[in-house]
Order: sequence, then C-alpha cells, then structure tokens
Amino acid sequence: MNSPQTWFVRASRACKGALLTLLVASLGACALTPQKEEAQKQSDELLQAQLQEVQAQLSRPGSAPYKHIFLGSAQHSQSLVFQRDVVSMAERLKTIHPDTATILLSNQLETQKLSFPFATRPNLDRVFANLSAWSQSHPLSLTVLISTHSAPDVLSVNIGNQYFQALRSTQLQAWLNQLHSRTKITLLLSACYSGSFMDALRAENRVILTAAAADRNSFGCHYHDKNTWFIGQLLGPHFSAESSWEDVFTATRAGIESQEKIHRVSPASNPQMGGSEQNRKMTLKQWFSS
Repeated sequence: MNSPQTWFVRASRACKGALLTLLVASLGACALTPQKEEAQKQSDELLQAQLQEVQAQLSRPGSAPYKHIFLGSAQHSQSLVFQRDVVSMAERLKTIHPDTATILLSNQLETQKLSFPFATRPNLDRVFANLSAWSQSHPLSLTVLISTHSAPDVLSVNIGNQYFQALRSTQLQAWLNQLHSRTKITLLLSACYSGSFMDALRAENRVILTAAAADRNSFGCHYHDKNTWFIGQLLGPHFSAESSWEDVFTATRAGIESQEKIHRVSPASNPQMGGSEQNRKMTLKQWFSS
C-alpha cells in the first residue's frame, strides 16, 4: 500500500504534467508560425545569416582535407528536448572538429522573437540546395541530426501545435543524393520508429544511427528532459575523436539498454546502425576531417 508521502509525490507530478500540457497548449495558440508574415521574415533572415556564415567558413583556408558541416533539425515544438539535442550535438562536434560549420533549425513555442529558423521542408530544401552547391566545390563531411516525434517513415514537423508537411525517406534520399558522391554523410535520427528509414537511406558514403528499430519507440522526449535518451547516451565519453563509429554505437546501445532496464520500459528501443565495415571502423576524427 502506498504511503501518504508516495501518493503526494505522484499527485504532484501528475499536476505538474497537466499544468505543463496546458501551458504548452496556451503558448501554441499564440506561437510564431510560418503562416505569420513577421515570423517567416524572422526565420528567413536567421537562416540567411547561418548560410552566409557557413559560406564564409568554407572560404577560409584549413589544414583538413574535408570541411565538416553540421545540420541540426529539431522539428517538434511540443518538447524543448529536441532543440536541446541539436544544440548539444553542435557543441560536442566542435570539440572534435573545431572548424565545424553549423546550421541549426528548430521549431519553438516562441511568441515574439525566434531564436532559430523554422525546421520545415522549405527551409531544408534551401539548406540542401546550398549543401549541394558547396559539395561540388569542397570535399565535405556532413553530419545531419533530426530530432522529433515520429511514426514509421514519418518524421513529424510541428510548430505551435500545428502539423506541417512531414519528412519521409524519399525526401531525405532526394536531398542526400544531390550531394557530391565523395561527401561523407552521417545521419542521426532521434525519433520513434526511426529504424524504418534505414533500408531506404543506406549508401556506401553514409553512416546511419537511429534511436530505435523500425517497429519500436524511443524514449526521453519529455519537455523537461535534458536530451533524448539516444542523444544523451550517444554524447557520452565514448563520443571522442579517437573512437570509431563501431565503438560509439556499441557504447551508446549499451547505455540505452541499461537506462531502459532501470526505468523498466518495454519493449526496448533497439537502436540501429548502418554503414560499411570500413566506415564503421573509422575514427570520428578520420571521418569528419580526412
């Protein structure tokens, strides 16, 4: 039988959850969205500034044969954890490749001023058009992280509690296929059922890590979470310059399995990795810069 203290703690948590849901809903009603002219203008200006900065970085001489670009897309405004994922990844990549150029898109519940450009299909079209052009002129290593809620072969796009055109494997494949064949691509999908993208997106020049198998949920997407469990474990001490992708994935998978056992979640998410044996054995330093 539960003690009064236990009941009070559970009731308090339930009330906090309900209040947070109401707060998110109320903010969503007045959130900045692409349908609002001023919001779209802010988004366009923010994205243009980021693209110009990447162009400037690519123009600077560097010692590494490959230029590294990180594209983070946090696509669901109902939880801030997705934005935290892309920001955390951007910061961590800088420790491995300090010259990493960064493009961050995020759907937020902002009511007056955007912090990031919208993570939408039109904005991603614009980003990949630039990436395609850059890849023709420079040897690139591109890391893409998409963090969001999802369904099989669907990566959701939500802004202010409104759903916009989702991303599917056919669209991702079309974007990635625009890039020069020498481009080394890392695709990280932190979303439920993200393994459903694996078969369609496999390629010789790609390493793909997904938070879950094609038929499984992933975890850690509540508003207050620091990161999704997948990104939190991925960015552990094993995510280092001298670690291979195989090392990183093995440690990440083990960390998630342990976390899931502690929290007694079932069925397990069963994260997936795709890539050739040669690519899986490359260190992150080699993959990103040589």
